[in-house]
Amino acid sequence: MRPLLILVFYVCSCLGPARAPSSDKAVVQVSEPGDAFQRGLTALKENRLEDAFTELSTAEREHPDDARVHNFRGILLVRMSKFAEAASEYQEANRLDPLLEDAYRNLGFLRWTEHELGPARESLEHALKLSPEDLFAHYYLGRVELDAERYDQAFHELELSHQPVPDDPTFLVQAATGYVALGRLESARNSLAQLVNLSLTEAQSIHVASLLLTAHENDSAISLLKKLNSTHSPPGETWAAFDLALAYLLSRNYEEAAEQAHVYADARGVGHPDPQTWSLMGIAYAHLNREERSLNAFRQAANLAPAEEEYWLNLTRELMELNRYPEAMTAVQSGLAASPKSYALHLRLGATFLAAGRYAEAENVFRELVAAGDPLPTGYVGLAQVLLRTGRAQEAASELGDAEKTLGRQFLLSYFRGLALDRAGKPSESVAAFREAVQQNSKSAEAHLNLGKMELAASHLNEAIAELQFTLRLNPGDRQAKRLLSQAYRRAGDTKNAEKFAEASREDPVANEDSLVGDFIVPQWQTPPKVPEK
Repeated sequence: MRPLLILVFYVCSCLGPARAPSSDKAVVQVSEPGDAFQRGLTALKENRLEDAFTELSTAEREHPDDARVHNFRGILLVRMSKFAEAASEYQEANRLDPLLEDAYRNLGFLRWTEHELGPARESLEHALKLSPEDLFAHYYLGRVELDAERYDQAFHELELSHQPVPDDPTFLVQAATGYVALGRLESARNSLAQLVNLSLTEAQSIHVASLLLTAHENDSAISLLKKLNSTHSPPGETWAAFDLALAYLLSRNYEEAAEQAHVYADARGVGHPDPQTWSLMGIAYAHLNREERSLNAFRQAANLAPAEEEYWLNLTRELMELNRYPEAMTAVQSGLAASPKSYALHLRLGATFLAAGRYAEAENVFRELVAAGDPLPTGYVGLAQVLLRTGRAQEAASELGDAEKTLGRQFLLSYFRGLALDRAGKPSESVAAFREAVQQNSKSAEAHLNLGKMELAASHLNEAIAELQFTLRLNPGDRQAKRLLSQAYRRAGDTKNAEKFAEASREDPVANEDSLVGDFIVPQWQTPPKVPEK
């Protein structure tokens, strides 16, 4: 159903005695249209579309240069579902009178309903240049930007329109999605609170549930999916049961996730195994530290879909977490046998060799990735880590510098180059690299920590204190940052703060800088099958 709010408003408010264009707006001076125009407007207002078409066509023949007649013919043609002809009429009105704001607004609205977002934006922006206070133009420009996922602009225009929020699921889902993307979680919750009381399609229900989880409204998300699952007969056999298990997983209710995944797997039976369900089960059991059950589930997923790299990645991640490197190598090689061109599996093979201390094999894997023109920094970082582990810090720094020439400056490259330069005995260059890293990713506690450490070594006490304080804002439990801060304050003569940050002289936890494994790949939401259009 096409949204016609602006059309209805325009017709009801503007029909009546026609006004001649004011002299400051009209490009072409024409005589006042006669009775045919007035009869056409009356018929349009009374929804007598054929009569309106006859009269307005007559008016257009009598006054071909009157932009208003073309504009109203455009409105009528939209009502008659003749959209291409309507667009032509609006364009002709714009040509005849470039200052006729109504025609630009109406054309923008029409382009929006046809999902031609670029042309719609252009027409509505033109309308607003002519009439900045046009609330409907602001509103529909906001809807255009919402469809285009340009959320900052969308909400700005919608707020300027002063229009009430429509009680429409499609709009509210888009708005909630935009608020979540911008981190405006309270606004997202307000939209979602409206949505849960509306009648939603199954696909909308899944989207709303995912947004509720992102907004930390876990109970509401699970309640919505339970309700959706209960509408299927029998419950537990359809995609909705899988999505309920996924919701439990994403809300960190791992016991329920595993149990619901089992319910779904059992309901499908032996003849319809689903690798996603077993993968989900494996992730849940991994978080519950049920190691063998987790590995068995991941193996089942990989065996069911050997050509899908994500299942091998989850299996090898868990094996590496358990320090079972020979099994991880066997698994990743099985994955590569099924998907020999998988970048992720080649990277995982290098990471497995690296973690197992088989540096020569790891170096070969990473060098092959780099030689093949790795478009990501990960292969270069893997190679640099091998070189650092084998005492070749300067070579590592050179490799990362070459990577920056190829890929441009990126956080991972700058960060690891800072580590390499430090170990190569080049502190000033290391400081410069870490400064680049924090500019590229100001939220990296590790980068700020290392920069603070290097500033302290260079006796730049104020700079060191600032970086280490920032590290603690990002990671309040960082013991190394506290110990370094204690040293910095003591050297600065501030014994009170030195004592405040002093910590027991126990060994720091192992840094995470060498990890190439990453998190599990969580399955995607399943959606209802599309109903064929009649």
